[in-house]
Amino acid sequence: MNQANPTAFAIVNGELLPDEQAGFPAHHQSLVDAFGIYETIKVENARFFHLVWHLRRLGQSAEIIGLDLPASLDDIGQWARQLVATSSGFGLLRIVAYGTDGVHPPVCGLYMKPQPRLPAEYLEQGVHVATSEGERFLPLAKSTNCLAQARARFKAQRLGAHEGLIVDRFGHITEGSTSNLLVACAGELLRPLPGTALEGVTEGIVLELAGQMGIPVRTTALPLSEVNTWDEAFITSSNRRIIPIRQIDDTPLPASPGPLTQRLMEAFHGYEAADGWE
Repeated sequence: MNQANPTAFAIVNGELLPDEQAGFPAHHQSLVDAFGIYETIKVENARFFHLVWHLRRLGQSAEIIGLDLPASLDDIGQWARQLVATSSGFGLLRIVAYGTDGVHPPVCGLYMKPQPRLPAEYLEQGVHVATSEGERFLPLAKSTNCLAQARARFKAQRLGAHEGLIVDRFGHITEGSTSNLLVACAGELLRPLPGTALEGVTEGIVLELAGQMGIPVRTTALPLSEVNTWDEAFITSSNRRIIPIRQIDDTPLPASPGPLTQRLMEAFHGYEAADGWE
C-alpha cells in the first residue's frame, strides 16, 4: 500500500469488503434525498485525531436530521479501527451513513482516502480563498446535503484559490466548503454567529486554546463587505489544522500569518503532540 491507496478494503454495515465491491445501492432513495451524514477523521501512524469526538458529532448530526444509524456509535468506532488496521496507517477515514427510505434499511459505509500533504508555503505565506453564495441546510448537522459547499469548492478551483468561503443571503461569510473560518480583529478572535455554520472539531480546539491563552473570543456576523477591516483570518479543518489566509477574493489581508494566528498555530502544534491522538 502507499499514500495514494491507504487500504484495499472498505466496510459496509460492519462487513469488511474489497474496496471495489463496497457501495450503496443506486436505488436507495436516501441517496437522492441527501438523507445522510458523514465525518472525515485524520489518521496518522494508525492513530486517529479525536475519533471519539467525530463519532459524537456523527450521533448529533443523526439526531438533528432524524436519521437512525444501523449500529451504535461504539460499533461504528470498532469498524473504524478494524478498517484502519488493514491500511498503511496514513490517510483520511470517511464515515458515511444514509437513513432508511422506508423500503431499504439504513446503511453505514467506511472507507479511506489519501491525506494530502499541504505545501509548507501555505503555513508560511497563507492561502488565497474565494467566496461563493450559498447556505448549508441545517448547519449544525454534517449532512450529505452539500450543494452549497460543492459550489464554493468548484468556484475556488476554477479561480486557482485554495478554498471557497460560503456567503449567506445576508451577505455574511459563514464557513468554508470544507473548513471553518476564524477572524482576528483588534485583538479579538471572531467566529460566525451560532447556528450559521457547522461546529468543527479542530475549530473547537482552537477556541479552547484561545480561551486558555487569554485571547477574547466573540461570535458575530462576518459581513463580506467588512473583509477590508480584518487584521488576520485563518481556516481550520482536520486535515489542514490551521492555515492563514492572505487574500479573500481580491482583498489582501494585512498579515498572513499575523501574530495572533501564529500564536494559535504554535499552541495547536503543542496540543496535538500532547493530546490530539488516540
